[in-house]
Amino acid sequence: MESMEQTVSPARKIIGELIVPGELPPAEQALLLAVMAEGESHIRNAPPAIGRLANLLSGLGARIARKGRELTIQGSGLRGFTPAGSILDLSDMGDIVPPLLALLVGQTFTSRVKLSAEQEHCRQLFTLLAPMSAQVGQEMEDTFAVGGAKQLVGVAHEPVDVEPAVKLALLIAGLYAEGTTSLRESAGNRNRMERFLRERQVTVERRRQEDSQYLVSIAGGQTFQTCDVDIAGDLRLAYPLMVAALARRGSDLQVKRVALRSGQRGFLDLLRQIGAEIAIEDLGNDAVDLAVSYSELIPTRVAGQRMEKVIEQLPLLAVLATQTSGEFVIRDVAHLRQGEFDYVAHLFELLKQIEARVGEYPEGIVVKGGLPLRGARIDAVDDPGLAMAFAVAGLLAESEMVIAGCECLDSVYPDFFATLHSLREKR
Repeated sequence: MESMEQTVSPARKIIGELIVPGELPPAEQALLLAVMAEGESHIRNAPPAIGRLANLLSGLGARIARKGRELTIQGSGLRGFTPAGSILDLSDMGDIVPPLLALLVGQTFTSRVKLSAEQEHCRQLFTLLAPMSAQVGQEMEDTFAVGGAKQLVGVAHEPVDVEPAVKLALLIAGLYAEGTTSLRESAGNRNRMERFLRERQVTVERRRQEDSQYLVSIAGGQTFQTCDVDIAGDLRLAYPLMVAALARRGSDLQVKRVALRSGQRGFLDLLRQIGAEIAIEDLGNDAVDLAVSYSELIPTRVAGQRMEKVIEQLPLLAVLATQTSGEFVIRDVAHLRQGEFDYVAHLFELLKQIEARVGEYPEGIVVKGGLPLRGARIDAVDDPGLAMAFAVAGLLAESEMVIAGCECLDSVYPDFFATLHSLREKR
């Protein structure tokens, strides 16, 4: 099968508004709660990767319609699901798995699920669900049978400060239980998963105790109400066009409603540290609008903890370095050379193909910025970071860039190239 190619032409500047696909974890959470509600819910700006969970829930009888980035969900209520015809593969699905397991445990039928060894929070959940009369049996090393109990029983859980996903799962399990389910957490805990249930008209109490801890409790038998949700964009998907706007004089890019969370803003902070003019408007609930305009960027050295925070943006960082006014050092990426594929060496070769002035050494690369780039035919090896970074290089080069190996973007940002072309003002 031939690799898909995309052609990117040079841009004079980047002008317009950008709305990127939403973050996956909040979209998955919203979808799970929507199928448990009674009535019609809508989720807007859902990312393409939501399809895995949507297909799984549809296999349990959930009614989910998808059009572009919007989902319409006809809620099944807490117990309006049907048995799946096969094992449910939940391996490597992240923090949505514990709440999903709580839904399955609450059903009167048994489901067989496959978990990966890394999902230790699921085993913790099983331990906590056992006193609630939950039916969980291990069939093989990675396969479990869950659900089938006639009625769960509310209990007071003793562990303090469980993980957010496990807390949400316990609260959901409490809705299936007779009586009250409670858990304790410390005063400094900022895990407020109960707010998502309250948004759907479920009563969850949180009361301070004499020992300065808090008791979170939920009464069984309550039902979910519908709640329409707009998912904030994934900031990582906005970075490529932000870099292009920063590097082209006269650019004015408005990035609308993206999520900006503590601990997940390393690349944005780096951009501002090297002179990027990015205005941030707080919209509340960790969502912001960003205004990006051309900036004189200064070179720097990115290493150690600073590098750890931006490692996911390494290809884009290298392209960004070509637009600064001097020597830009990128190091402490030697671990990406391990295995059969040397990622750093491939990135180095791609930079050479577009005539970037770049040097390679075991710990990383050094880029001399401020020199023109040339278009070339490059292979992104089905890596989203490489595909988007060198699409940006195509906007900044002096001739066309042809990028092979872009199929990976279908599951990440399907309309990336269409968006790129719509924001590009031709030379």
